[in-house]
Amino acid sequence: MFEWNDLRFFLAVARSGSTLSAARALQVSQATVSRRIAVLEEALGVALFSRSPAGYALTPRGQALLEQAQEVEAAVHRFGHAVDAETRRLSGTVRLTTVESAANAWVIPALPALHEAHPEIEVEVISSYEMLDLARGEAEVAIRFGSRPTQESLIVRHLTDLDECFYASRDLVTRLGRPSSVADIARYPLVGSSADQTGRIGEWISANLPGVRMAHRFNALSAVIAGATAGLGAAVLPCMMGDDVRGLVRLAPPVPEFSTPCWLVTTDAARRQPHVRAVIDLVVARIAGAGARASAGRERNDAA
Repeated sequence: MFEWNDLRFFLAVARSGSTLSAARALQVSQATVSRRIAVLEEALGVALFSRSPAGYALTPRGQALLEQAQEVEAAVHRFGHAVDAETRRLSGTVRLTTVESAANAWVIPALPALHEAHPEIEVEVISSYEMLDLARGEAEVAIRFGSRPTQESLIVRHLTDLDECFYASRDLVTRLGRPSSVADIARYPLVGSSADQTGRIGEWISANLPGVRMAHRFNALSAVIAGATAGLGAAVLPCMMGDDVRGLVRLAPPVPEFSTPCWLVTTDAARRQPHVRAVIDLVVARIAGAGARASAGRERNDAA
């Protein structure tokens, strides 16, 4: 039985009329071409070419087999194109877990572009503060905040540092006046998350805004944003969200102590799957774009 790959050498010589030209076209040595033609002829039991100082000419047997060899070549090309098309047609489910703020600001806005490019990829967004175990397959991708994940089986990439600052509604700023300093924010009532009472934000407020009045607490960030927008008080919000909320303005620059590292986390097995890789690439691009928009719009927001 002959080797399928030897048909490439047969066709190259038949088209060029010489082993030297065929070698150049195939980027191999002339000796390799001559050897593969000899091996093919021996396997088939027929002489495909007649040799002369002028070059290689097809024998009647070789001429009779040329069309079939060309059909095999065309079939191989069609197969390659089909493989390429299948590779481009990504499909499957990707479970992505992160906190509500990142899901609303980064992941969900990126999904329309993902669906347009890869309509057969389904993204299951799990908004939760619970740390799902990626190594055990509870999710394929996570966007996490805080200390760098240290589990050895995880692939971790630093995405950005999440800034946070105090926001309030324009109406409330008009009534109370813009604070002259961060400490002056103590004149404002506050709205915040129940989780902030014992966390670093609560500790910072206690240390730097003594006597400030906490007007309302909510158990969801969306409710905190709604409360601030309604004028119930000032709120500490991620800049990636607060800057995009109509009617809210910054009361002061971001508080350095509130800055939090953001990490993209996955596993080696997950990131090697093309449909997971497509989701990762799109979300990373969305986060990079959000950072650029935040930098460009910061002066406009502060001056509003």
